[in-house]
Amino acid sequence: MEGKIMLSARDAFFNQIFQQVTQGENIIVITSDLGAPSLDDFRKYYPERYISVGIAEQSLISVAAGLSLTGVRVVAYGLNPFPITRAFDQIRSLLAELKIPVTLCGLNAGLCSAVAGYTHMPIEDMGMVRTLSNIRLFNPSDVCMAEKLAKEVSVCAYPRYIRFDKAVKERFYAERDLDFDRGFTTYGEPGNLCIVTFGGFVSTIRRRIDKFTQEEGKIQLIDLFSLPAETAQLVTHLQAAKKIITIEENVLAGGMGSYILELLSDNQMVKPVKRLGLQFKNGYYDKFISREYVREEQGLSEASIEKAIREMVG
Repeated sequence: MEGKIMLSARDAFFNQIFQQVTQGENIIVITSDLGAPSLDDFRKYYPERYISVGIAEQSLISVAAGLSLTGVRVVAYGLNPFPITRAFDQIRSLLAELKIPVTLCGLNAGLCSAVAGYTHMPIEDMGMVRTLSNIRLFNPSDVCMAEKLAKEVSVCAYPRYIRFDKAVKERFYAERDLDFDRGFTTYGEPGNLCIVTFGGFVSTIRRRIDKFTQEEGKIQLIDLFSLPAETAQLVTHLQAAKKIITIEENVLAGGMGSYILELLSDNQMVKPVKRLGLQFKNGYYDKFISREYVREEQGLSEASIEKAIREMVG
């Protein structure tokens, strides 16, 4: 509809948290960010349920864990990469090891804040969180997914880390499509190529996959929105593909592409795999840059991705 405001996945998430509290859910929001417009109403109407610890991510996790142990449900929010990189020990020793069901949210996944330089690019966090037990990592690919994640704050029995991409604003899922225990959805038919990705890349591939299929044969998209995913079902889909390509806005070491390679190895599958992601062989960029610039340089622009897909099925 003309003039309709499109909410980002993060804003949709916090709007739903506001509604959940209004309906009586016992949720507290703790933040180490200076502020977020989507939290303005929450802070205004529920000041007793809003705690700012300042720019102190280790305190963010420690306070969130302590409050969660009292029985309330806690959403801890900060600006990536700092809730992970600065508070990894607290996440490891409190949330993961003690299985404390805090929902940790980080804004600006991947290259969202590349304009602020490499210090503000959370591109290693997936690999870091993947080393931990008992914690699930989520990359919302659309607004519906973010809303459903918010609705489950009050019932989720394990710690979660949600990475919000501020560019994700579309809605193409229905809640019935999303099984968080399974951890992925599929689009298209298995055959020549399986494309595995998440977040903002999903809408781009969904818009083009029918064209790819008409020209290149059967192609299936796997939106791997959660790690770890349900292994047996995911392996079945990987087995059905002749070739696999993974696409992520993270360093390749320890990221989603590594996860796929590990699954193939553990299940004695040998097939061609191409991983698209970030490789800083000469170190990080020494200047302030944009997301588009990094994507172009790293082979993650739409044109580069389309070329890689055609080469894989060619």
